[in-house]
Amino acid sequence: MAAFAEGLSEEEWRATVSATDRRSVGIIVHHVASMYPIEIDVARAIASGEAVTEVTGDVVAELNAKHAREHAEVTKAAALALLRRNSHEAANAVLAFTDEELDRAAPFSLSFGAPVTAQFVIEDHALRHSWHHLALIRTALGR
Repeated sequence: MAAFAEGLSEEEWRATVSATDRRSVGIIVHHVASMYPIEIDVARAIASGEAVTEVTGDVVAELNAKHAREHAEVTKAAALALLRRNSHEAANAVLAFTDEELDRAAPFSLSFGAPVTAQFVIEDHALRHSWHHLALIRTALGR
């Protein structure tokens, strides 16, 4: 994502992602960067066997809306610096999980209370999240 975003023009940086997601590309890049620590904390909670009950679709929607309001004018330099730092820290955190922790499951409210493993949370959130948004950005920009 960082390599792609680095080459964006100012016009592309400010483009909206879709008709249903009116956030700019820049806000989305910053959003992905901001979510890494939260996603790792959720994986750590699951890895410790702790149920995660406070993360719901409504909570995520409010968190995303608040983030968009607070970072409406985020610069490319600031967003890319945060993305690089937080993705690097998240990668190091993932490497620190033991096989036992990765295999541990606990109920996760964002998955409707289903018991999920820490590995699932890492793969479905910390990893897939950035790819998901990058795909939406590429579609929005036609590249």
